[in-house]
Amino acid sequence: MKNFILIIVSLSFLSSCSNDKDFFLTEGNALLSCGGKSRIIENDKEEIINTEVKDLRDGIGKYVEFTVVETDKKGGKYRIINCFPSKEPQDSIIKTVKTNYKLSN
Repeated sequence: MKNFILIIVSLSFLSSCSNDKDFFLTEGNALLSCGGKSRIIENDKEEIINTEVKDLRDGIGKYVEFTVVETDKKGGKYRIINCFPSKEPQDSIIKTVKTNYKLSN
């Protein structure tokens, strides 16, 4: 009987602990959680200038927003990329949500 109670208490404790992926998602480990720089950067002229962890609209999960910039003599191109981390980093969903090209004056 003691073993049965111990098992129930242990299971209830484990279920009360958060095993949600976004529990440990921070700006520091966001790049690793999304599968690394090679999944975000398209060429060697691009650079990540901003990384921000944001809450989903439903408030249940989190995602990472990267701002990537590529500059040349005529101007600069930037992309806003969202990453929805997965348990396995290579399975994370990466989506470009905005691209803009500005000519310098």
